[in-house]
Parts: sequence; structure tokens; C-alpha cells
Amino acid sequence: MQRKFLSFLVAAVLATGLSAAGVAAEKVEAGKKKPAIPAPPTLAERVERLERLINSQGLVDILLRLENLQKDIQNIQGESEVQMHKLDEIRKRQRELYIDIDRRLLQLERKQTSRAPAPVTPPAAAASATSAATAATAAGTAAAAGSGAGNAARVTGTVTGGKPTGSVRTAVPSRNDVVAPKQETEQEAYQKAFNLLRELRYDKAGLAFRAFIEKYPDGRYAHIAQYWLAEASYAQRDFKTAIADYQKLIEQYPGSPKRAEAMLKIAYSYYELKNYAQAQAMLEKLLADYPNTTEAGQAQNLLQKIKINNAS
Repeated sequence: MQRKFLSFLVAAVLATGLSAAGVAAEKVEAGKKKPAIPAPPTLAERVERLERLINSQGLVDILLRLENLQKDIQNIQGESEVQMHKLDEIRKRQRELYIDIDRRLLQLERKQTSRAPAPVTPPAAAASATSAATAATAAGTAAAAGSGAGNAARVTGTVTGGKPTGSVRTAVPSRNDVVAPKQETEQEAYQKAFNLLRELRYDKAGLAFRAFIEKYPDGRYAHIAQYWLAEASYAQRDFKTAIADYQKLIEQYPGSPKRAEAMLKIAYSYYELKNYAQAQAMLEKLLADYPNTTEAGQAQNLLQKIKINNAS
């Protein structure tokens, strides 16, 4: 019995040792195994990843561009407000200049009129004029008397004892009693046209000045109206019409104080039309006719610009 027990015990110890050795061997083998390498991404996964990157970068670019556009719009709005303010100031200054120039031209006209010598009347002509004036006065008196007799109450009959006898006829108004509407004077017509120009209503001002010149071609304001007519076309950048209107001022009113400025504006109009040869010819004529003037200095500056343009 003891031998059987000892053999069983030895067998159990051997079995336990073998099992422990097997476990240890398995652990050693497990430690020797390498970690698993992940599989590479597929083509679809790589394309999807690139699309996500591209989309995210595009959104960022769009946001940046929107911010830049907003800044540009704000800058443009600020500059626009500044330019509008400057334009209002220029318009205000232009109105003031129109008024000042018109006032000076009128003063110059009055001085020239006051300095003009009175015409000398020969004795014979004076005598005839006196007799004609006397006859006209007599005729006017007779007409007035007739008119008064026709308009007043007519009394017919004789006077007896200080009292009139006969019939009394009621007064009948004549055609001369009808008051004619007041006609517009030359100065009022000119001022009306000039007010349109001062309000920068160039189209209507041009029409008004043309009508004025047709009605008063030899009036005292005719040459000034011709100048403002050309100015209205020049302000609208209708340079061809402006040149024609300035040329009329030069040809029809050679004694006008605005003749030099009209020549300068013709040169500027040709310059704007890029007709440098005509502009240069007019400037040279201006320098020859009106040297040592403000217009001559401006003409020199414009000549320099023309030379630069021709050289380039």
C-alpha cells in the first residue's frame, strides 16, 4: 500500500511540474510573438480624407475673402462720402463764382455805359428835333384831351343861370383804358436765365440764354449771355457745342471783357477732345492777343501739358 501511495504521489508531482513547465513555455512563446501591424487605408478612405481637407480649406478661404470684401466695401463707402462732400463744396463754390462773375460783369457794363460820350447834335438837327418834339407834345396833348373828353361824362346843352340844361351822357371807356400786361425787360430776361444757370440747371439755362440772345442780339447783356451759354455747354462736357458758342462770342463781340477767357476755354475744349493741334493754335493766339494776363498764365500751363502729351 505504501508503495502504491508513493508511486501515486510521485506521478502527481511529475504531472504538476509538466503542466507548470508547459504554461511557462506558452508564456515565453507568447512574449516572443510580434504586435499586429494595422492594414493600410484603402483608396476610398484616402480620397474621402483628402476631400474633407479640401472642403475645410475652401471654407476658410471663403471666409477670409468675405472679410476682405467687407473691409473694401467699408473703405469705398467712406471714400464715397468724402467725395460727395467735396462735390457739394465744389457746387456751392461754383454757384458763388457764377454770382461773383456776373456781378463784376454788370459793374463793368455800367462803367462802360457811364463813360460813353454823349452824341453831339448839330444845330440844324437840334432845331428840327426841337420842332418835332414840340409837335409830338402838342399831338399828345390833343390826344389826351380827346381821350379825356371821350372818357368823361359828356354834357350837352346850354348853361342858364349857372345851371346846365340839356342831357347828360354816360362815359364809355375807350380801348386805350385797357391796361396791357407788363412786358419782361432785358435785364429781367437775363436774370431769369442766369438764375437757372446758378441752380446748375444747364439744359434750361442754355435754352433761356439762346432765347435771350435771339430777342436781344444787340442788347447790353448779349455778350455776357453768349458767354454763359457757352459755359452751360462746357459744364455738361458738350465741348463741340461749347467751342461754337465761345467762337460766336469772339467773332460777334470783339470788345467783350470775356473774350480772352473764351479763347482759353476753346483751347481747353480742344484739349479734352484730344485735338492738341487746334488747342495749341488757340493758345498761341491767346498769348499774342492778351499777354501778361491771368488767362495767358493758364495758357502757358496748358501748353506744357500739350508738349508732354505730344512727346509721349
